[in-house]
Amino acid sequence: MEAQAPVRERATPVVRVASQISGWGSSVPERVVPNDYFATYLETSDEWITDRTGIKERRWCGPNETMWGLALPACERAIAKAGLTAKQIDGIIVATVTPDYTFPSTACILQSKLGMGTAFAFDMNAVCSGFVFAVSTANALIASGQARNLLVVGCDMYSRILDPNDRGTVVIFGDGAGAIVLSAAGEGPGVDGSGVDGFGAERGLSGSARSLRGIYAAELHSEGSQPDLLRAGCGVVGVPKPEDLARSYVSMNGREVFKHAVRGLSSVSESVLRGVGLTKDDLDWVFTHQANKRIIDAVSKGLGLPVEKVPMNLQRYGNTSAASVPLILSECADDGRLKQGDLCMLSAFGGGLTWGAVLVRF
Repeated sequence: MEAQAPVRERATPVVRVASQISGWGSSVPERVVPNDYFATYLETSDEWITDRTGIKERRWCGPNETMWGLALPACERAIAKAGLTAKQIDGIIVATVTPDYTFPSTACILQSKLGMGTAFAFDMNAVCSGFVFAVSTANALIASGQARNLLVVGCDMYSRILDPNDRGTVVIFGDGAGAIVLSAAGEGPGVDGSGVDGFGAERGLSGSARSLRGIYAAELHSEGSQPDLLRAGCGVVGVPKPEDLARSYVSMNGREVFKHAVRGLSSVSESVLRGVGLTKDDLDWVFTHQANKRIIDAVSKGLGLPVEKVPMNLQRYGNTSAASVPLILSECADDGRLKQGDLCMLSAFGGGLTWGAVLVRF
């Protein structure tokens, strides 16, 4: 009788956790712009906008407000939630495409306003995916030992780059800011180390180890061959003239962006889960880019998740670009829906084209 080959047990994927979310915060302008505003001068209505986007109102900054001024309260709240002082923050990464200046960066201005000393500061441009890209970058910096506490900000002021007569864009976008503090795993006043073995904690995700808090995995993508699907700004291509103002406005092929967004957000989320041996059933929340209700519904359906696990606030804020993911995360954390130990997917899609996802246990 032939001896049977031993059954090989499937190895449990090992996850190295470098950082955890220790603080969060958000801020939006006071000015509320309802759908009815656009009906006063465009061929549109509250019903038309709501049906196609899910948006009922958005927040727009006033003419004298600045990008750094909008983001500052979100940063202060995140640092306070983390139980840290600004001096204890080693660096700040700001995801934005609407900085106050070409340079200095919004990050450098915020670094000064917060009193962070000589902590490093830089901006990132991945459009609506910017916050996800920035979180992945911050996690890598902490994993490499270059920082212990990092402030990651997503903020945009699209009201300044919208063509007021373009019904396809002006009704969609809003202004806002959101921030989180990432702290080295198991360290810092705002991190209790629950289920964590210390800095750089490493475990297989099985049994009680599923309580391991922090960033499990991230995946980023870009595809630059179709830049005209979603574009804004003159940049330095040619010499800007007064008649070129329209080139600075956002332009978008909504139908094509919709298809790419649904496909990209679903596939990258599934890929990140597979990489750590988890499935959609393990997810408590998907905090995805708040672009359009139809996109969010399609992503929910594509992942086979109930809509209750994919919360929305775009009905009140519109598409706030890089701010949308930290805004919805902060809102759910503040009202108690998001609890410590919940497994969350952060995902976003934007111009470039860019898309990505971060899997994190809160």
